[in-house]
Amino acid sequence: MITIDGVNYSVGIIKITRKASQKIENIGITLDLRKHYDIQGTYYDYEVELATQHMNVSAYDRLYEILTAPVESHRVVLPYGQSTLNFEARISVASDSLVKNFSTFKKWGTLKVTFEALEPQKEA
Repeated sequence: MITIDGVNYSVGIIKITRKASQKIENIGITLDLRKHYDIQGTYYDYEVELATQHMNVSAYDRLYEILTAPVESHRVVLPYGQSTLNFEARISVASDSLVKNFSTFKKWGTLKVTFEALEPQKEA
């Protein structure tokens, strides 16, 4: 389950890839040729593949509309370790593919979303 802007979405998660990146300022090399960094903080970005095959088509459409809304960011809650992480993120990519085109509805699947943290979760 994921939460976006306070709304829980009962959708399975096929795969989550977390990426921790450090914001670095003032890289320098001292006389002993060692590099030194002023680390500002660590950001956690997520790539999530959602299991949407069992979702109602209208619920799926609502989720897709939220994920692709032209807003700067969303408040999201995603799995982290044995708990969850609540943070503000920009949705940089949301992609899916058409699975079946029935006469009365379309079934979309393989929904992949990239969440980019706006602030570091850890500050130096």
